[in-house]
Amino acid sequence: MFKVNLTRKKLSFFSIFMVLFCLIAGILAYSFNIYPGGYSIKENSEEVTVIKKNFSEKDKHTFEISEENELIIFLIKNDVKQLLTMWLVIIFSVSSLLINLVNLLHRKEKIVFYITSIILIILLPLVINVYIGKLDHIEQLLEI
Repeated sequence: MFKVNLTRKKLSFFSIFMVLFCLIAGILAYSFNIYPGGYSIKENSEEVTVIKKNFSEKDKHTFEISEENELIIFLIKNDVKQLLTMWLVIIFSVSSLLINLVNLLHRKEKIVFYITSIILIILLPLVINVYIGKLDHIEQLLEI
């Protein structure tokens, strides 16, 4: 069914490319908050500012530090950390699965290739749904 003509050199380049992609995406997400959602938090002694970076604009939401806002501030900080962690896990997991799929295809292990492909096809929409749910939860907290 599949006729694969991959050389070791092409496999090595693909693996190196995927690892570099993971590193660059991880550095951009962690250092510069460049990931879907792009939330960052700046705090000082009087207030906490949540910044959402889009490609063309920045949305800022400021909360004064008080007993009333303490729970909302905690939830937003926690959700932003979880969102960044989820993004990094998604990038690393999908990249490692793609490298695994290419290697399985090259070694002509079709049954394992099909099973791994099906798992990837099932898991991606589920993970994306959870990620979007987390984004919606942050938006709801910002509207309070």
